Amino acid sequence: MNFIKAIFENEANEDIHKQFKRFGKGIFKNRAAVEINVGKQVKVKTTFEYSNWFAGFLADTIDNKCHVMGGIITTKDLRGVSGVEFSNVKQFAGVKTYMLDCDIKKEDLLWLIKNYPDAVFCLSFSTSYGALKTKVKSPKSAKPGKEDEKVKADYCTFTTKDMGFVEEFAFDAGSGFKNFSARHDFIINGILVPEEYKDNPEMARIHARRMGKIIRKINVDGMETVKGKEFEA
Repeated sequence: MNFIKAIFENEANEDIHKQFKRFGKGIFKNRAAVEINVGKQVKVKTTFEYSNWFAGFLADTIDNKCHVMGGIITTKDLRGVSGVEFSNVKQFAGVKTYMLDCDIKKEDLLWLIKNYPDAVFCLSFSTSYGALKTKVKSPKSAKPGKEDEKVKADYCTFTTKDMGFVEEFAFDAGSGFKNFSARHDFIINGILVPEEYKDNPEMARIHARRMGKIIRKINVDGMETVKGKEFEA
């Protein structure tokens, strides 16, 4: 279950806290954008927030191994930590991009995704369930204030013939639609730092919990709806 659906359906999800670690106080507009087109297959396009979720979801459908292309963006050293071979490593300002163009076993890929949750998995691969294409590009930093209303949901593109998959992102849209889109405003009102980490800035950043509200704006075949949900993560 992706983090937006988990919040609105009151489900515990370890991805929720990870998603909000990068935010300070403020209003962050047009985040976690989604566009869905339903025809002979389901086509879902999103911004970067869902990249790791897509990679983990599709990796879980791999039958033994598959060919994976793309990159993993992280400050960590991934060389030699798993059975994955990287074709190249790019580095800029301390951030590394480990490039992939090889066959990977299901368990090796899932291990990387589980053990490096702060990395950004920009992967492209296909299984019998569906196909994922992700841009290899570092996400923009989270800054409060006005953002482009025309934010593009083109970082991840996922296709599948499983019509039921639309419920993962359009969980509140009903059935039978052809086109769906969603944008979210994150309103962070407070940051709660555990007492034991108040004198340790790095640990405080990792363990602090954000409190606020998400404004969800959806469009279903031209009909717009706005709803809100308070959260702590």
